[in-house]
Amino acid sequence: MKTRFFANTSAEFIKTKSSFALWLTILAAAFIPAINAVILLERPEVLLTKFEQTPWLTFLRFNWKNVAAVILPMYIILITNLVVQIEFRSNTWKQVYASPRPFADIFFSKLLVIQALVPFYIICFDGFVLLSGLLVHSLNPAYRLTVTSIDWQNLLLISGRVYLGCLSVSIIQYWLSLRFRNFVIPLGLGLGLWITGIILMDWDKSIYYPYVYSAFMFFIDFEKEPGQLVVLTVSSLTALVLSIGFAFYDIKHLPEKG
Repeated sequence: MKTRFFANTSAEFIKTKSSFALWLTILAAAFIPAINAVILLERPEVLLTKFEQTPWLTFLRFNWKNVAAVILPMYIILITNLVVQIEFRSNTWKQVYASPRPFADIFFSKLLVIQALVPFYIICFDGFVLLSGLLVHSLNPAYRLTVTSIDWQNLLLISGRVYLGCLSVSIIQYWLSLRFRNFVIPLGLGLGLWITGIILMDWDKSIYYPYVYSAFMFFIDFEKEPGQLVVLTVSSLTALVLSIGFAFYDIKHLPEKG
């Protein structure tokens, strides 16, 4: 059974390779580091003073602030829709469900593809951040972004926290993309939910709204508010478990699939 599941998951990865998913991942990951490198090189008189104390941490936060709040949620909405739409576009969902595979095999094999693409995006993004930082330093050494001073600890810490914060969103978007065969509906709902989250960020109950978790994981100062990290971690994991359970049950009991 395990061997068959891994074989089916490998087949899902092969399907994804023939789509725009990998290119979207790489291009989305390179977008912010490329823009920020240009900004730093064009405006050293304004930005150099901000990099005096902790150059790499400042540079990491300079890049991650846009990704945690905007780019990563949008990427998840797009990539989830794109992966699920592979079957809708080729009209093969009915064949997939008619194959001698348990529903759990079908559901989780495609979900694993999405869950692999999201950390792949984060790894690519971190890689582009490091490359852009070294490029900025080579063109303007005053920024002091040297190889030996890379802040690996904060790089991994920020990446891990933001990834945890966005996990439940990827499940919710997966459910929406399976629920509606029209590409526009889950895309529109996802963007609407994300925009609503941005509006509700100052609300004291927004801790129960998964679409803002990745932003909170970045913007909250956990050294000053350590209790918030515990609350956010528990909320993120709870939302993850509940969203997986609900999505699995709902899609399994759809009258017509595909």
